[in-house]
Amino acid sequence: MAAIRLTVKFEPQKLRAYNRNEAVMNLAFENADGAKQYWCECEIEVKPPLSLAGDKELNAGRTRVGIVKPAESKSKQVKLYTRPNNFPDSYSVGITTFVYDDDGTIAERLEQTESIACEG
Repeated sequence: MAAIRLTVKFEPQKLRAYNRNEAVMNLAFENADGAKQYWCECEIEVKPPLSLAGDKELNAGRTRVGIVKPAESKSKQVKLYTRPNNFPDSYSVGITTFVYDDDGTIAERLEQTESIACEG
C-alpha cells in the first residue's frame, strides 16, 4: 500500500482551443501511513502547447510540497499555461512524486499521468 496518495484536479476542467489559457492543477497529498511522516516533492512534465511558464515554453519543473504528517493532507497548486496555438485534443501532464522518509531516503517514487481536455 502506498504511504502517500496523490489526487489531481484541474480548474477549469477544460481548456479553450485557439486561445491563451491559464489553468491551475491542484495536487492533494494524503498520508495514508498512520505512524510516519514523509517529505514530498514532485517533478512535473508537460509538452507543448502546455507550459509551466506564462511567457515562454517551460516543459519541466519541480515543486516541493513539504512534510506530510501522519493522517494529514497537504495540497499544492501548479499553474499551467497555453499559447493560442492549441488545438482540440487531450494534453497529458506527467507527475513523478518522490516520497522521502525520516532518514532522507526515498521511501516511494510514484509516477502518474493526468490529462486535461482542450475543446473548441
